[in-house]
Amino acid sequence: MNKIIELSKNEYKDYPLEYSYVTKYFYHVSVKQRKDIHVTIKRKKFLRKQEKTFTDFLFQNYVEQPQAFGIFDKKKLIAVIEGSIESWNNRYRIWNFLVDKKYRREGLGKLLFDHMIQVAKEAKARALVLECQSCNDPAISFYLARGMHFIGLDTISYTNHDIDKKEVRIELGMRLE
Repeated sequence: MNKIIELSKNEYKDYPLEYSYVTKYFYHVSVKQRKDIHVTIKRKKFLRKQEKTFTDFLFQNYVEQPQAFGIFDKKKLIAVIEGSIESWNNRYRIWNFLVDKKYRREGLGKLLFDHMIQVAKEAKARALVLECQSCNDPAISFYLARGMHFIGLDTISYTNHDIDKKEVRIELGMRLE
């Protein structure tokens, strides 16, 4: 079951990925601009657990030369990661990364993530990067434990009210030297 298979773009183009996670925490982003710009990011607890869901799709046209890898249980795709080299700056970006709820905490995410680090290194990428919602505390914790660090944010990536919604785009990355 732990065999990583490269997924064919012809077969998996527009394959839906149903993301779902429960979070107790979020990273509160505050930006104050006067003479200087002051940005603070603090981990805070929600009043109640939050369940977040959204759908994304593999092999989207905006991704430059995507590669996707999956792990199957029999014929069911239970874990997937997709990435591509950003040729303009020689970084490898993870676009999608999902482990089916029933299979979480079994090490599949770590296997796929480590595999993607090797793919990025083989592509001679200088860094590995990804985005994550500031409210996806389980994912942020996973990425930090894998050696990624904060590299930036975008306060109007998803809507014009990301800070108020506690869903700011956080960029994480690691050097691959």
